[in-house]
Amino acid sequence: APTEDTLVQMEQLAELEEESESWDNSEAEEEEKGPALPEGAEGRELTKCPAESSLLSDCGAWQPRKLSVFKSLRHMRQVLGAPSFRTLAWHVLMGNQVIWKSRDSDLVHSAFEVLRTMLPVGCVRVIPYSSQYEEAYRCNFLGLSPHVQIPPHVLASEFAVVVEVHTATRSSLHAVGCESEQPLSKYEFVVTSGSPVAADRVGPTILNKMEAALTNQNLSVDVVDQCLVCLKEEWMNKVKVLFKFTKVDSRPKEDTQKLLSILGASEEDNVKLLKFWMTGLSKTYKSHLMSTVRSPTALEPRN
Repeated sequence: APTEDTLVQMEQLAELEEESESWDNSEAEEEEKGPALPEGAEGRELTKCPAESSLLSDCGAWQPRKLSVFKSLRHMRQVLGAPSFRTLAWHVLMGNQVIWKSRDSDLVHSAFEVLRTMLPVGCVRVIPYSSQYEEAYRCNFLGLSPHVQIPPHVLASEFAVVVEVHTATRSSLHAVGCESEQPLSKYEFVVTSGSPVAADRVGPTILNKMEAALTNQNLSVDVVDQCLVCLKEEWMNKVKVLFKFTKVDSRPKEDTQKLLSILGASEEDNVKLLKFWMTGLSKTYKSHLMSTVRSPTALEPRN
């Protein structure tokens, strides 16, 4: 069976194709009115592509750069340091807005390309590089040039994390022994948030398992990637159960708490993660469940 990520990608590709067709039709109809509309259409496609294509591997504008700066999550963890990476990863998994400020747009692109692998495809909304701040409802990954002002309420918010990329004063700022990190030796990374993640905070279960895989040097990067795919699918299955239980069956809160305990997700961070990941469920799956009409007898064996 296709995974949720595959279903969401198929749906988004279909939407892009439909939009492209509608623009093609409007261009054909309005051709005699001059080039103004086609130019407008082209402009819209160019601005839309990076945000939409962050969820689709088919769009050329969002392909990983050949000279990718961050090569993997493990690489990013080595560069940022374990505490900063944990803070960043926690905010990513919770669905908070992740803002990177840097002069180097390629660096920001590669950072998002790596970080988005932690989330289901349907939960990723990216504006790769902007000259102005964009609200959290528009994107959970936002790249900004250094001169852009971030609103004070965002800087103070517990639902946002900012990674500022500065030019390093000396090359010894980063961990020694990684020749492959040469492109990053000139940078210093400062991770800040209105709600710093306490070092002793348990955090979501998936984050701890993720970190265990990243720190296990016996696992290759490819194996870690597969671990990540399995972890995401495991938690998306929990999301599906919770969605059916709460949105389709409308079971009471007490029953929901029991279900969360059974799923091993009763802790606050796990509950928040499940609710955020629920937004990434495919329309196909949700419409299938919502359209299923249960017969009266289906309720009888509940006890």
